[in-house]
Amino acid sequence: MLWCAAMLMAGIVVGMWFPLPCWLPLLAAAVIACTLLKQGHWHDLLTLAVWFLLGCCRISYASPYYHQSQWQQSVERKAKGVQTMLIARLGQSGVSPQTLALAQALTLGKRDDLPSGMRRAYNRVGASHLLALSGLHLGIIYGILYFIFIRWIRHSKLRWMALPPILLCLWGYVVVAGMPVSLLRAALMLSLLTMLSLMQYATDPLHPLSLSAIIILLISPTELWSISFQLSFVSVFFLVALWTPLREMLPRLNWAVQLVAVSCVASLGTLPLVAYYFHQVALLGPLLSLVLIPLTTLIIYLSLAAMICPVAPIGWLLDKAVMLQQHVIDAAGSLPFATLERVHPPLLQVVLIYAALLIAIVRLRTAPSME
Repeated sequence: MLWCAAMLMAGIVVGMWFPLPCWLPLLAAAVIACTLLKQGHWHDLLTLAVWFLLGCCRISYASPYYHQSQWQQSVERKAKGVQTMLIARLGQSGVSPQTLALAQALTLGKRDDLPSGMRRAYNRVGASHLLALSGLHLGIIYGILYFIFIRWIRHSKLRWMALPPILLCLWGYVVVAGMPVSLLRAALMLSLLTMLSLMQYATDPLHPLSLSAIIILLISPTELWSISFQLSFVSVFFLVALWTPLREMLPRLNWAVQLVAVSCVASLGTLPLVAYYFHQVALLGPLLSLVLIPLTTLIIYLSLAAMICPVAPIGWLLDKAVMLQQHVIDAAGSLPFATLERVHPPLLQVVLIYAALLIAIVRLRTAPSME
């Protein structure tokens, strides 16, 4: 599945550069040949060729104009109405304007009210990803959904009853949050993993990740050039591809070391792209994750609790959690070595770095100790 996703992406890139009319008949010929040759190495090569040509065709025939249908506009209006209602309930808990701005950014993806100084502080210490809804945020919410719906019946015959409510909550949250690509990827991946878990079927997490990338790119191939799409998939790919080998090599890691290791792996994966697009590298990000990720988790849970039950005690706790997180970020940002700025790597260098990293991942995952 990973190779299929990679060939689809390669086809989209080639089709974008060379939008030729011959891609469609070549795709039809490859599909016929793949159907006739049902086994052997030629079948595998033709399968990859089908995905490559599918990418070429999809981008070649993609419309440069996007028009929302009436039902999409209706869903968007209703989602904004729900978002406004939830923000109003959050404000009823008596939180400060700064807390309200950060809480609605972390839970609903609405960053319009965030002060510019707060954004610069998060950028300086490499924590700007916390302000953009991603798999981290959805994973935090999924954790409590799993605890409520699945944990207690995951080994019983009634476990499939947990699937409808958990999928409804997951995708309802994605719709209310505006359906950013990072959340769509995470929701697709978590939905697939939930179904596989309920089937008690073990699989490599790279397969659900690859399938979610395929679905998104088939629907909207231009997302391949989106910075959000690239950072989202690259970070999760490196986490999934490297975490299992690292955990097997270092099996007795405590939770703090595991948290730093996860942050280091994600930072390593996105570092070339961040340097290329934003021309800066945060040096304290992995260490700050020890504090910021637990605090962000607490802020999200308190924000959701305040939306459900807007009472003053929850608002007071939320204010204190946000104040503590802001103090940590301000203190880290005041250090002279917090960020390496004015970094301008050329595109060829970024490509070569990722090629070297991919070779290292393949060798690490295919090493004898991993068998």
